[in-house]
Amino acid sequence: MKLLASVIQFLSKKEEKIAAPEGFCPNCWGRQEYEGEFLKAVHHENIDLNNVNEKKGWIQAYASEQFEGIKLESKGGVLECNACKLTYEA
Repeated sequence: MKLLASVIQFLSKKEEKIAAPEGFCPNCWGRQEYEGEFLKAVHHENIDLNNVNEKKGWIQAYASEQFEGIKLESKGGVLECNACKLTYEA
């Protein structure tokens, strides 16, 4: 459920330049340009804060398909990305 909450929090930001959602590798997010791809997919599905609860299934499916590989995991006191193997301080 943390993944869904992180995505919903990401959608609710009004900033023009948005960094990677919390808990995901910023290196992979930027390199793969998920920010733009995700926002295009959200726009295509007409998802906004008014209907986000109705679209939870779509968001969960998209997130698990696209983002699980770049999710940071705690290993020995640091956060490590399984995709690029970079580590970040916890």
